[in-house]
Formats: sequence, C-alpha cells, structure tokens
Amino acid sequence: MQGLGGLGTRPSGSRVGGGWVVTVQGVDRRGFLLAVGVGTLGVLTACELSAAESGTAPPGPPVPAAAPTTADPQAPVTPVLQHGAPAVQRIPPPGTVVSWVPDTPPLLALTIDDGVSSPVVGGYVALAKATGIRLTFFANGVNHSWAEHQPEMQPLVDSGQIQIANHTWDHPDIRTLTDAELVDQLDRNDRYLTGLYGVDTKPYFRPPYMGHTAATDRVCVDQGYSVITWWNGSFGDASQITADQVRQNATQFLRAGNIVIGHANYPAVTTVYDDIIGLIHDRALTTVTLADVFTIAKT
Repeated sequence: MQGLGGLGTRPSGSRVGGGWVVTVQGVDRRGFLLAVGVGTLGVLTACELSAAESGTAPPGPPVPAAAPTTADPQAPVTPVLQHGAPAVQRIPPPGTVVSWVPDTPPLLALTIDDGVSSPVVGGYVALAKATGIRLTFFANGVNHSWAEHQPEMQPLVDSGQIQIANHTWDHPDIRTLTDAELVDQLDRNDRYLTGLYGVDTKPYFRPPYMGHTAATDRVCVDQGYSVITWWNGSFGDASQITADQVRQNATQFLRAGNIVIGHANYPAVTTVYDDIIGLIHDRALTTVTLADVFTIAKT
C-alpha cells in the first residue's frame, strides 16, 4: 500500500508474528451509541471551549442542549473489543517517515491530533475506556483539554493503552520557523506533556498542516524525534464536516495496515462511535499504538 504523497511504501504481505490477548464480543451498534455516544454528547453540551483551545481551528457552532436522560438498566452492555496490548513482534520503523503499520495480522493505528475541543478529547478517552481500543494522541499542549482530562487519561497512559506524541506546542507550519523556533516548539510541548503525564513524547512527531522538509526533518531527528508520523487514511475532520462524511471516511479507511488520522476538534465524530466500533469489529481489526508496533534504537 502506498502512503499519502508516496511516503512509506509498505511491502505487500508484510508480517508480524506473535500471539494475541484480544477478546471480541458482539456489537449492538444502537446500544453502543446509547451507552457511549449520547453520554459524550451530554458532555459536549456541558463544556465550552476556552480561548486557548481555539488555537488550531475555530470551534463549531454550539450544540443544542440534550434532553436529560436516565440510566436504562436494560440497555445493552458496551462492547469490549480488546483487553490489553496485542502480543505482536515489534519491528524497526521502515524509515524516518512512517505511514503504515503491518497488515498481517490485521492491525490498525488510530491517531488523533490537536485537542482543540476538550469534550471531544473526553469522548475519545471514554471510548477507549469503554471498548479497550488503543489510541495515539498527537497533542498540542496549548489546548487545555490535555490538562482537563489528565485524571481519567492517566491510567490509560500508564498502561500503554493511550500513547502521547508530539504535534508542536501551538500548531504552527514548521516550514515557516527557524531552527531555533522549531526546537522551542518541540521542547516546550514535550516538557509540558511530560509534566502532565510523566511520559516522554519522543520519538514520534507529526508536523502540522502536512508540512515538513528535509531540513525540518533533520532538526526533529536531532531533537530525538526520529519517526515523522504520516498516515494513509483519514476521518477528514481537520475542518468541520458532517457526521455522514466522517462515517464515509471511516468506512473507506478503517482497514488493516492503515495509520488513520482524526482530530479532536469538532463533535461530529462523537456521533458515529457506533459505526467506528462496528467497522473495527466487523473487519476483525486490532487497534495498536505506534509504540506497540515499532522498536526504537537506543541513543
């Protein structure tokens, strides 16, 4: 499979060996939307974006207040797709720029950027807690969402279910920065996120706006960011789109071997969790973080 822009070509039938520690249960999609999606929308209506959170993209129009709901003891149980990390044989990154994970066994890397919307970040954390799926967040520390959701995220970070990687402090186009300014963006973001979660964001970095050059890559590698992380599938929600558009993109790109990019900026994705989980289940995909898949040489 070919990554976007011709980056990170994956050889056909690339394999990773190993056993599995995965439990799959039946998926009642309407039940899942009731159990998780509606609860998330309640959070969306209860929180407002702070000024700092608007740094990477303007927030969408206010979501109408949801009607109060009560717990239904007869509601279906949220499906658990995974318990713990998949036991796969890790491999070295294929190059400085990575845009795929192995497709045999059928692995999927869900990577979520930015964090402009605190409710959407909270929705993704709730989704991970409810289903066991594994996520990599490429976070901008300027957004308050990462501090606001630290208490519920921390156990998932500690267990490795959620990985935190670097996306710069406040989402500039790094091609416009001096070397010193780029170093400051990387270092400031890393120090902040390490202070919050106690984990190093190195060696994974994703440049904002799909923008990088050989010169910016060199600076990143010199700072310990040896894996520039691209993707070969997208939810398409860097800007505000409809839930149907997110659903269509998920249907197209949630496939074995893909690194899929989404954004924690707009609420549409929180309304199609049932579809996302259903696709992962129906296609027998196992979600992984980047750290689950790739080995990193010690320096």
